[in-house]
Amino acid sequence: MTKRRDIPKDVPPELAAMLDALPIPGYIIDGEGSILLANAEVKTKFDWKVSALTGRNISDILLFPLPFRSVLLQRLGEHGSIHEESERLMPDGTVRPVRTQWTLLRRTPLPALYLGTDEDLAEVRLREQELEQARKLAKIGVLSEGIAHELRNPLSYALSAVQLLSDDRISEEVRSQCIQTINTGLRKAGLIVDNLLSLGKPRTQFERALVNLHDVVAEAQEAAAAHPSYRKVRITESIAAPDSTVEGNHDMLVQVFHNVITNALNELPEGGRIDITGERCGNGLCVRIADTGPGVSEEQMRHLFDPFYTASSSGTGTGLGLTLSYYIMKEHGGSIEVESRPGGGAVFVLHFPAADADP
Repeated sequence: MTKRRDIPKDVPPELAAMLDALPIPGYIIDGEGSILLANAEVKTKFDWKVSALTGRNISDILLFPLPFRSVLLQRLGEHGSIHEESERLMPDGTVRPVRTQWTLLRRTPLPALYLGTDEDLAEVRLREQELEQARKLAKIGVLSEGIAHELRNPLSYALSAVQLLSDDRISEEVRSQCIQTINTGLRKAGLIVDNLLSLGKPRTQFERALVNLHDVVAEAQEAAAAHPSYRKVRITESIAAPDSTVEGNHDMLVQVFHNVITNALNELPEGGRIDITGERCGNGLCVRIADTGPGVSEEQMRHLFDPFYTASSSGTGTGLGLTLSYYIMKEHGGSIEVESRPGGGAVFVLHFPAADADP
C-alpha cells in the first residue's frame, strides 16, 4: 500500500481526504496564511507543483495575484468567507480566470483553518457556451419541425386539389371546390409566413399613438368575419368610453384582438358567445375577452403561447397567433394572460399601461 504524503498534525486526516477528493484545485491554510495542504488538481489545472506551495505563506506565492493574496487573511478575518471571481497565474505567465471560494473551517483549537477552492471559469464558460449552443440547436429543431408541420398541411391540401383539377372528368362543382381548397391552403400558408416574419422583426421601433379600442375591436371583428363560426357566435363589446383609449400601434393591436377572437371562434364551431369588456385596473386598463368554449386544460395552459402549439380542439389555427399576441403586448409594456377551467370557457386578459405612460 502506497504511503500517503505527510499530513501536518494540525490538519485532521478526514479533512485531508476531503481535499484530495475535490475535482478542482483546493488549499488548506492556517490563520497566518501558511499553506498546510494543496491537492493534486493544482498541478493538473494550474501547472503548479504541490511541493512548491505547501509550507509557504500564501502572500509569497505567485499563483495568486498580489491584490488577492495581500488582503485574503484580512477579509477572511472580517467575514469568515469569500466568494468571488479572481485570477490564477500559471508558471508560464498565462492567466486563468477562476471562481474562488474561501471559508472558515475551524476557529479553535488553534491554529484556525481555512479551505480555499478555485473553479476554472474558462472551463465553466466553455461548458456554458456548449450548453447554450445545444439549446439553440434544440430550438431550431423544434422551430423547423413546427414550420414543416404547419406548412405541410395547407400545401398538401392545395397540391391534392391541383392534381384533381388536371382530371377533365370532374364536374364544375368539384372544380370550384378544388379552386376554393387551393385558395384556402395558400392563404393559410401565407398567414403562417406572415406571422413568422412578424415574430422575426426587430420589436424596438414602431409608431405609437393614442388608440381607441372601440375602433380596434371593430376592425378585428371585421377581419374575423370570414371565419366559419363567425355568424354562429354572438360577439359583444362593452369597453366604457373613458377606458377605451390606450397608447400603442393601431395595426398591431388589431392583430392581437383578431388573433384572440379567432382563437375563441376556433373553439365555437357550433356557436356561442364572446364577450369583450374593459375597465380601469390600477394605473392601466384591463380588457377581458371571454368565450363560452370548452376552456383550457392545465397542460394546454403551460404551452399556450409557445410557437406552433395549437390548443384548439378543432385542430384549426397556425399555432402562431397567440405567440405573436404575447410579444406585441410585451412590446406595448403590457401583458396577456389566460383564466380558464375545463368546460368553463376561457378568458384572455389584456393588460395595457396607462395611456400617458411610457410602454
